[in-house]
Amino acid sequence: MTTKLICIEGNLGAGKTTLAKALAKKLDSHLILEAFLNNPFLADLYSDKVESKFPAEVFFLMERQEQLSIEKVKKHELIISDYLIEKTQIFASVNLNSNEKKLFQRIFQSVKTQVKQPDAIIFIEQTPEQALKNVKSRGRKLENNVSIEYLTNINNQYSALIQSENIEIPLLKLSSEGLRENMGDTIDKIIDFLTNEQLLLSKNQVKLTI
Repeated sequence: MTTKLICIEGNLGAGKTTLAKALAKKLDSHLILEAFLNNPFLADLYSDKVESKFPAEVFFLMERQEQLSIEKVKKHELIISDYLIEKTQIFASVNLNSNEKKLFQRIFQSVKTQVKQPDAIIFIEQTPEQALKNVKSRGRKLENNVSIEYLTNINNQYSALIQSENIEIPLLKLSSEGLRENMGDTIDKIIDFLTNEQLLLSKNQVKLTI
């Protein structure tokens, strides 16, 4: 059995988890969600405590390595995840100082070889202004201090990552506008994309697109 991993990405508040849950349910596939609340350094990270930034990013990386490990994911035919392993690299590039970035990059490159690489990416596009609005509307106390500058930096990192010349795997871009309100249409568009890329191969998956 060949495992197919579909990763959904986007800036904070884009609707990644909502979309991942809906798509996994529709395709009757295994779902992987980032377990960010498990991070014991999270509150200090959001409080901008410098000494907690590096351990917070390393903890995130180790958690994601465990979730996406090649041995673990090979038990499933199709997996939907609400993040890319590169997400850790993106946030580390914004949160860490130059020396920490160098060390983190070495750790990241080692970890990347141990996890399943995605077979397709679903990227939800939104402006930093939209991201801030969505972050504020979901009302997480931890995110009270998230700024437009921070979201702009994250957005710029994602933009660099998904430029066509940097992506060698199938990539579908979606707008965050109306995504939740038109979830059915969004799911249909994704299924068409995955089918065209020959990533839905089982009878159970293919019949959903007929």
